[in-house]
Amino acid sequence: MKKILFLLFIFLFKSTFANDVTSDYLSLKTTFPITEEKFKNYKILIVPGVLAESFISKSNNFIKLRSLFAEGFKDQIEYLKNNESDFEFVRLETETPPEENALKIIESLEKSTLPVLIYSHSKGGLDTLEAFRLRPDLIQKVHGWITVQTPFYGAPIASKVHRNHLYKGGAKNLFRIMGGNQKGLSSLTIEERLQIMQQSSTIELIEKIAKETRFINMATIKENTRGYDTPLELFRNYSDKKAGPNDGVVPLKSALLSEHGFNVDYVIEENVDHLMTMTNFYILRQPYDREAHTAAALKLLLK
Repeated sequence: MKKILFLLFIFLFKSTFANDVTSDYLSLKTTFPITEEKFKNYKILIVPGVLAESFISKSNNFIKLRSLFAEGFKDQIEYLKNNESDFEFVRLETETPPEENALKIIESLEKSTLPVLIYSHSKGGLDTLEAFRLRPDLIQKVHGWITVQTPFYGAPIASKVHRNHLYKGGAKNLFRIMGGNQKGLSSLTIEERLQIMQQSSTIELIEKIAKETRFINMATIKENTRGYDTPLELFRNYSDKKAGPNDGVVPLKSALLSEHGFNVDYVIEENVDHLMTMTNFYILRQPYDREAHTAAALKLLLK
């Protein structure tokens, strides 16, 4: 009993140091011009998440979704080009497990001669964390890291698919067709993520990142409204029943490390689903300024 009370105290004590920087982020989104001269002092890495290649026309993925969605990460890339920033869009087989993708992120970090700013989306945050798990010495090269909608503690829909024999077979084949494997799917489950996140080495690593870099978690919420309001409608509603507010894939309490007692600042943006930060769904025409989002997210790392 004493141990449980002690751990609860530590959790509450640590979490009080995490700051909600949502207002700063939203203010930066509306501040013009959105160019940033200071970016030229940094190398910027864009790390995509699972299935991202399906939204990118020049990828090698067999399945492309360009008839339904706009080019993935186009606005991020155009913003950084127009800003004349030194950046790299890290090309990954996003359906492979984090330990494989981590090697490419490590390579990108090793090559940089400038301090690094990292913008990682979804599973890209897990891949990046794994890179630091393999090479914690590379943290010293990073000035700031913002994770956007990253399922640190897993996604309910991934666990459901993985536990269901019929769903699991279909998802396994999908991941294989798209260049990945079953481990890529299981890496997103709540069960596997908990095993990793509860390790003392992972806890110490996250504390090190938070202490030595500007580390921010961004989560979004897409609340259920009448009718079909997101292409992730079914996933969002299922996740809401299992884990509460979410973006259609990732619950708030999975994306925000502060929810688990870590001193990591966070952003919560409302009425934004998991896809809106990287692409546009043509049917619903959901308005979202990804260029301003990117500028604000990166500027936040320099505050």
